[in-house]
Amino acid sequence: MKKVLFLYLFLIPLVISAQYDPGALNYGFVGVKTFGVSDEIGLGARIEYATNCYTTYLGEYNRFFSIGEEKESSAYNEIALGVNLILFNWYPTTITAGIGYLGNDSSIFEDIEEDAFLAFRTGDFNHGAQIKLRALHQISIPMHIFAELNIKSLGRKYDTFLIGFSYDFNAR
Repeated sequence: MKKVLFLYLFLIPLVISAQYDPGALNYGFVGVKTFGVSDEIGLGARIEYATNCYTTYLGEYNRFFSIGEEKESSAYNEIALGVNLILFNWYPTTITAGIGYLGNDSSIFEDIEEDAFLAFRTGDFNHGAQIKLRALHQISIPMHIFAELNIKSLGRKYDTFLIGFSYDFNAR
């Protein structure tokens, strides 16, 4: 009985410790809501690569635009590169956190640049950093849904909440 219990307790962490399989290449799409402007939303695409069960590298592209009659901000593009690590794992749900680079071509950044914590501008492009917190849930072997909060150093206007899905093309 003790051997069975030991084996069970030893194997459970091995089975539930991954956000993706090692070597997984995932593609996903997101819907984005910014916190700073009430009528600003975005759509995006991402690619994720898991080198091991604990680390995922991300590349993202998001396009933001205003809806409704008020045009507080014009449309802009955003790119991001980052890495996520596992904080908690309750299979099939995983909580990850990460950091990364962020860049956008928002024209209003010059007006709010003094509110930025860690940011600079080169030409018409704004550069900064972001912190990510994500809840990832596996709904089937190749398909995941997630919700993500991004806190960005460019200022509170650019902080976002995302809901999306990703598909693992290397799933067995």
